[in-house]
Amino acid sequence: MHTDEEIKRKAFEQLEKRTAVELEDVNEIDFEVYFENPDGETERYTVFFERGFVDGKEGWVIRHIIRPDELQKPENKEDGKIE
Repeated sequence: MHTDEEIKRKAFEQLEKRTAVELEDVNEIDFEVYFENPDGETERYTVFFERGFVDGKEGWVIRHIIRPDELQKPENKEDGKIE
């Protein structure tokens, strides 16, 4: 697994590729960040940003990072049961 700093760096790189016009009316945005692990498999992280204030300046703040190792498998449902 990758560190928060590695994930944040890649996510901010994607955010910086967006123009001010594209982000003008956006208050929340998310990006998928990909890394290749030593086994050659791709690890995907989802990073959620929101527009906020940092040190008194408006900017983008990371609200949440979803990691593949933290995802839970859905429970088995009983046949015919609606949940």
